[in-house]
Amino acid sequence: MNTHSEAARAVTQSVRTGEAPAGKIAASHLADDVVLKQGSTETKGKDAVVKLVTGIWPNTAVYTQGFWSAPTSENGSTVVTADFPPLGAAPKSAKLTFGFNPQDKINHITMEITPQAPPTPTDKIPDVVRGLINNALANGTPMSVAYVNEQNQPVLSLRGSIQVYGDLQLCAWIRSTEGGLAKSLEKNPAIAILYRDQKTRSTVLVQGRGHFDPDPSVRQLVFDIVPEVERNHDPLMEKGGALIIDVDRIQGGTVAGPVRVQRPA
Repeated sequence: MNTHSEAARAVTQSVRTGEAPAGKIAASHLADDVVLKQGSTETKGKDAVVKLVTGIWPNTAVYTQGFWSAPTSENGSTVVTADFPPLGAAPKSAKLTFGFNPQDKINHITMEITPQAPPTPTDKIPDVVRGLINNALANGTPMSVAYVNEQNQPVLSLRGSIQVYGDLQLCAWIRSTEGGLAKSLEKNPAIAILYRDQKTRSTVLVQGRGHFDPDPSVRQLVFDIVPEVERNHDPLMEKGGALIIDVDRIQGGTVAGPVRVQRPA
């Protein structure tokens, strides 16, 4: 491996892992007046650049899972590229371009990040979101539900029984129709739901309106849909109720890329 390739490899390893030892090795290949450019932002000086190419940054968890190329020559510069698997809001790809001074020290780095393509809006819940929501409890990622209580105070709770009910509907079996959620939705049906899986950096945000459906057939269907562990809290369906959530909007990032759902006007 030639000097330029070795220097590019060292800096790339520091960016990719964030590890302090890798950062020290990368620093040894940088000129004192090195400039790192990313978009319209320029960072100048060895110490400042070392801080940016070392440590745990928001995208480091993505960089560690990227498919990084070996250093190659391109138009007189040394280049390293990376593609990333679908990881929530992760970028699609990255490119590092290195320039060198006469002493073979890196004096210029350009970092280009290509984001994922924006989602195509749909008017139904995509299959990837359906899978995330339906498997949330089994996946160890119960969903957080937010609503406004009768005292107009925001409330958060974890719900393990939320499932997809229709193209633009979710459902859940709520153990008590006399509890705070049921009473609050009578006054203010607005409800928000958050799904987050840190392992895959998947985030799904749902906004909608909730109501309890007393129809016996709906109650039975919702009860049959939810996970067994939730049914076992109310096996005779005596205290609980069928919550139906009419979805107005979904947005977020998933393992299949970004998503956006909007109820037709």
